[in-house]
Amino acid sequence: KPLSADERALCDRVATRLHADLGGLVNLLPEAAQSGSGMAKHLGIVRNTTQRVMHALRDQSPSAQTLVKLPGTKGLEQMLEAMQRVGISKEPVELAQVAVAQFDQLIEQLAGSHAKLIARIEAVGSVDSKSSLGSIEARQALFNAAMGVTGRSAQTGISLYAFRRSAENPEVLQRAIASGLIQTTIVPGGMPIVIRAGDTLKWDDPKNRSIDLLDDTQPHGNTPQALLKEFTTHPLPTVSSQGSADNLVQVIDPAKLDGPQTLDVITAARSNHPFTDPETGKMTLDEVWSLVNCPTAQIIFDVYLHRDIERMVRPGIDAQLWYPNLSSPGGQRWITRYPSPPRLELLGEGIGRAQTKAHPRHGELTNHFFSRLGWDPGEFVGFRCEVIYPIWRAGYCMSFQPAQQPEG
Repeated sequence: KPLSADERALCDRVATRLHADLGGLVNLLPEAAQSGSGMAKHLGIVRNTTQRVMHALRDQSPSAQTLVKLPGTKGLEQMLEAMQRVGISKEPVELAQVAVAQFDQLIEQLAGSHAKLIARIEAVGSVDSKSSLGSIEARQALFNAAMGVTGRSAQTGISLYAFRRSAENPEVLQRAIASGLIQTTIVPGGMPIVIRAGDTLKWDDPKNRSIDLLDDTQPHGNTPQALLKEFTTHPLPTVSSQGSADNLVQVIDPAKLDGPQTLDVITAARSNHPFTDPETGKMTLDEVWSLVNCPTAQIIFDVYLHRDIERMVRPGIDAQLWYPNLSSPGGQRWITRYPSPPRLELLGEGIGRAQTKAHPRHGELTNHFFSRLGWDPGEFVGFRCEVIYPIWRAGYCMSFQPAQQPEG
């Protein structure tokens, strides 16, 4: 019997938790043990179990199919017992044991055995669509309610990022961002228009970490130069910039204050960051965010990676309940992940596919953005997340995990 939409959504949720908890445990193992064969040798268990776990952990967006790749609950329990024997601390193992117990309960509830659950997941006619949670109708209702609460709204939100290594110093990661709102409306007494740009890096190195506007001035105080004037309503609004490289806040005040005001506004900035973390040796570019501060009918979230970086990573996308510091309780992202995740689209090399119906001038904006930076767009690979009625106060997170090397 094929899975229903609600049953598949339940499988997705269990898979998401298992993926997070098992992945956290694997990261605690020595680097040599973070492969199927290396883990089997380190833990003293059969290689089939560890290879299946590592195969499942390669899923960027865990789903019911992740449960197909995983070993059964007995194999997982043996792996967790072995992890405790080799000195992994008790707390993360216990968290994973709860996730495995839920997997066992799911198997019993939906099929009676892991093999039968796999058969149901892969059955012809099994419903791939998500449950009604997070439906476009529910998101539209939230948009309308949030607009009534905040006194502001926008037709389109734009987050356009580009990343490359510095030509002068390959240990410096250069980031550029253009962000803004199209047909954003504010009513008298409503909340102000705010555009935020920042990152989640914990870094104190002024030489290798800075944020500037595209004319190389600092983003402090009254900063009309922050605007991409060709894409902003005239007369130009006032932009007040404040904050730091990790949390730049730009408040937009319309030129006129009488009655409701509707305008287009796009700002841009660039910043430098260390390419690798000296403590871990890992690349600091691990995730990029588009935050839905303003009730918005649609968002366009584009990230362009220089091809040298794109070869090093595997992208993923999800929507998170946004904590102020872009964190989750205990660092467990599955706790704050919204159901029915958005879709990630590969735009390919260059900016030839930048244009979209959601913003008639988006191709022009992307071309202007790269031109102002002086970067050759042909050297970049683009990724896009486009959402109709994005969840208000959600953070859409594009993640970049290190590309897995073939196991020898």
